[in-house]
Amino acid sequence: MSSAIRNVILVGAGGNLGPSILSAFVADAHFSVAVLTRLSSTSSFPAYVKVHRISDDYPEADLVEAFKGQDAVVSTIATANAPLQRRMADAAIKAGVKRFVPSEFGSDTRNHKAMAILPQYFKGKADTVDYLKVKEAEGLTWTAFVTGPFFELAMKSGFMGFDMKDRKVTRFNEGSDAWSTTKLGSIGLAVKNAMLIPEKTANKYLFIDSFTVSQRDVLSSFERLTGQVWDVVQVDAEEQKKTGLEKMSKGDFSGAMSLIRYINCVEGHGGNYASYEQSANDLLSLPTQTLDEALAEVLEG
Repeated sequence: MSSAIRNVILVGAGGNLGPSILSAFVADAHFSVAVLTRLSSTSSFPAYVKVHRISDDYPEADLVEAFKGQDAVVSTIATANAPLQRRMADAAIKAGVKRFVPSEFGSDTRNHKAMAILPQYFKGKADTVDYLKVKEAEGLTWTAFVTGPFFELAMKSGFMGFDMKDRKVTRFNEGSDAWSTTKLGSIGLAVKNAMLIPEKTANKYLFIDSFTVSQRDVLSSFERLTGQVWDVVQVDAEEQKKTGLEKMSKGDFSGAMSLIRYINCVEGHGGNYASYEQSANDLLSLPTQTLDEALAEVLEG
């Protein structure tokens, strides 16, 4: 059987990351791309992209039908639905799919310290990859991407502590610990380019990043670009972790934001994976850009 991947179907193409991956595949004539979405979804897609709509509970029979003729399944479904990917993997095998890309995008879920802090977010992802490893014996290969925070969203949403409107940063400790982050377009390009070299990207994690920076680095760049001195609110990382864990224990999932920021900003929790894993940037032909250039685009946007 040829290992070439040409037909790709995206699951969850209407979320934060999905459109960037869809755009990357659409722009490459090597691929034919389709989308699988829930019946209840209000997301819209280009008229030239074939859309398969199935029930919200993803019945396996419907998955098999949608996956027939596809070489690869790329999943970007929400973290809360990560366990559904086992059903998708089983359906992919029955349909003859060669490659499965799970919705692993984000933190390095293999890090035990990070897992202990936020199993609600990480366990479903890690379990999916473990399941895919078992399914290698049935002919299904997989590729998982570790990207860190999605750069543009992390900046615009305040997720990593930056308030662009009020020119303020909430800094964990001294803000000097490094973390890796990837632009949305680069993630889309990475997924697409990985499918062009299936033999080199099979059954492994691929670590990519647009930048490895600290909160101090980002603050300095923002101040250069805006010509303003930003306000700095320095907080104790351990206190933020404690508060986040208390909120999560009470079912208040707003605590997750500070915990994920902690995981990224405090050394030893996998946020700076560029320090211990080989980068796949060159393998996947990812573009380079300065932090100032990227943040200028965010400010303009």
